[in-house]
Amino acid sequence: MKSFRTLEQAKKDLQIYLDYINLIEQYKPTNFVQRVIKEYALEGNIIRTADILNRHAFRIKNRAIEPQDITQVIISIPDHDDAIHKEIRQLYLKKTNSKRVSSKPYIHQ
Repeated sequence: MKSFRTLEQAKKDLQIYLDYINLIEQYKPTNFVQRVIKEYALEGNIIRTADILNRHAFRIKNRAIEPQDITQVIISIPDHDDAIHKEIRQLYLKKTNSKRVSSKPYIHQ
């Protein structure tokens, strides 16, 4: 446990995790973007997600899927009714925020 949680806080956290688990388990991808989101939600790793999709013979313009393709799908604007893509995108952007912020050049005004 990262920090002390009261019983009520722990119950609230548990419900958030259960909702997230149900969202992923009930997600039925119907297109390539949704398949990428589902695989990333299961793996949590860009490179492994690309490898899995390549093993399943997914291709983009007759070439193998590369990690940057996965990143582009994740950060793309989700469809209005795609709750899992919205959640995965938000979590990914939060996870990579320090890399994105530190890579921007400093402009002194």
